[in-house]
Amino acid sequence: MNPLSIRWMCVGLLAVLGMIAWGPNLRADDPPANAISADDERFFEERVRPLLVEHCHGCHGAKKQEGALRLDSREALLKGGDGGPPVIPGKPDDSDLIDAITYDGSLKMPPAGKLPEPAIATLTEWIRRGAPWSQKATAPVAKSMAEVRASHWAFRPVVKPALLEVAAAGRLQVQNEVDRFVLAKLENAGLTHAPPADRRTLYRRASFDLLGLPPDPAKSVAFAADSRTTPDAFRAVVDEMLASPRYGERWGRYWLDLARYADNKGYVFFEEQTYPWGYAYRDWVIKSLNEDLPYDQFLVAQLAADQLPAVERDRHLAALGFITIGGHFVNNVHDIFDDRIDVVSRGLLGLTATCARCHDHKFDPIPQADYYALYGVFRSSQEPMVLPRLAGP
Repeated sequence: MNPLSIRWMCVGLLAVLGMIAWGPNLRADDPPANAISADDERFFEERVRPLLVEHCHGCHGAKKQEGALRLDSREALLKGGDGGPPVIPGKPDDSDLIDAITYDGSLKMPPAGKLPEPAIATLTEWIRRGAPWSQKATAPVAKSMAEVRASHWAFRPVVKPALLEVAAAGRLQVQNEVDRFVLAKLENAGLTHAPPADRRTLYRRASFDLLGLPPDPAKSVAFAADSRTTPDAFRAVVDEMLASPRYGERWGRYWLDLARYADNKGYVFFEEQTYPWGYAYRDWVIKSLNEDLPYDQFLVAQLAADQLPAVERDRHLAALGFITIGGHFVNNVHDIFDDRIDVVSRGLLGLTATCARCHDHKFDPIPQADYYALYGVFRSSQEPMVLPRLAGP
């Protein structure tokens, strides 16, 4: 397995993270259109909007923005594009839009031919009136990257929330900061904690949570008879369970689900359906959790283990199963790479990128250009026919 130079992978991921918002994203904080008179609204709806739709929206609308300019909402009109705002309300002589449609400047719009004089007079009068815009014609405007980062949960940095206050009666039950949040919610609902669990119940819960197995009877009895205080004795129990190989098996399963792990390729014909060495990736995940491999190293190994220094490469090469273990979709290569883009973007970035395979994403800020940039990274990576031998059978 040899997917992914780390440098090209970083380029691909940064392209996804560094994009602008595309598509008709509705903003919860969009200001309402300026209030206008009934006469101005009728003038805009009957005379101005048809001109904008027929002659402008094809290049400066929701689907296409030449020069980063949109003319399908007043907010976009006043925001402008690469050349600044094309309209100065109330001042048609100072507005670039009038220079463009009268063919008086270097920029001549629409490029297919000059508008008739009545149409130019209509747009001039509209700007003289202050460029009024009907609420009926208000269209959403693409967000800037700063706005996307402020609103999209996947771009928000993790912050430590302020501690919540709890009633005096509940403070004795606060043993850590998490308890404060639990108690505050209970108090708001008029509820209290369930009574403390006895030691055997506590041991049983820990065993199922950390190891996924019923408790060892002898150890459960020993914990119940431990003379130390419950927090000290329980800390020793948790440390022992975390050191068990069963811990990685239990919690590695959650990551393997995210990585869409399976020991077969799904629907394929006239070839071996199983991954004979698929278990090598599974065992690598389990071992990584049991060895407490730092999360950043855990991710890098799964994206680019073949680019690590020799000692680390040999140790982590099986991690590349994160990319290569997936459905083969009757060996449709485009579907295979789409699946790999999905596991990286949705699994690691919190973004659904694969909608952009067919169109600019309507909800997450991902254009088709970035999707196919990442597609190129995967398509140019080589997967050897004969896999390297990591260890003896």
